[in-house]
Amino acid sequence: MHFHLPNFLVASSIFQRSVSNFKNPHRLLQVRGDASNSTSTDSAGPLVNIIQWCTEPGTFAMTFDDGPVYGSEIASVFDNNSAKATFFVNGNNYNCIYDYADDIKTRYAAGHQIAAHTWSHTDIVTLNATEFNLEMSLLETALVKITGVKPAYFRPPYGSYTNETLDILTERGYKSIGWNSYSGDTLYNTSSKSIASYNSYYNMTNYNEATEGIIGVNHESIAATARKVVSTVVPKLVAAGWRLITVAECLNDPNPYQVVGTPSERDATWTCEGTPVGPKHPTRKI
Repeated sequence: MHFHLPNFLVASSIFQRSVSNFKNPHRLLQVRGDASNSTSTDSAGPLVNIIQWCTEPGTFAMTFDDGPVYGSEIASVFDNNSAKATFFVNGNNYNCIYDYADDIKTRYAAGHQIAAHTWSHTDIVTLNATEFNLEMSLLETALVKITGVKPAYFRPPYGSYTNETLDILTERGYKSIGWNSYSGDTLYNTSSKSIASYNSYYNMTNYNEATEGIIGVNHESIAATARKVVSTVVPKLVAAGWRLITVAECLNDPNPYQVVGTPSERDATWTCEGTPVGPKHPTRKI
């Protein structure tokens, strides 16, 4: 049995059950190895965690999955508004990451967070341990070559995971990230609905200052997100008083990367040839 983070998590029955069962449900979706009672407090097994909320009040971590595609345009909007974004990138999904090396370097140098989303945007619950570790190793190798860093943050494609996959991620040094706000950009045919999904956030009186902040999921593979949604909502969120910062910052974590080193020079190994290829336009959303 595996689990999926629902599109609109706050309204989900799973989330509502977790609210009643855990003293501090806002920060983590806690799931046990026994999926038959994934939110129970009995002795089904050790808890594993998907982080879904910022712990710093008044913060909004806008995240963008499935790149590199239009991320440079998104990063420019954030730069112009003195804000930061987090990019959960693939290695070989819409594009080969090595072909976007300069773009990734620029985002990283500007202070945006680069995080992991598997090599080929595969559903990790369909992989055995060897296959999953290969997906992660390919991406880590590419990011170390391009930027000198190995990420400490991961988001499972499709929000799909098992206790076993989260165990592997923990062993590899990752924090696993979900979301508590979704723009719906992979569901809607027009950018207007994605833009409208942010309307409630423009009035900070709707939110208790003492509560945790927002982790929002979007997709840099969607042209309308990059060219219409982001340029519309980012200035409004800033004007409303939100601090638009990275996921690591909104969790008060000074270590967004496991390794920080020096990038490599491009050579013949900077290629995606012979590696798994992503679905590009998956029929399953998120």
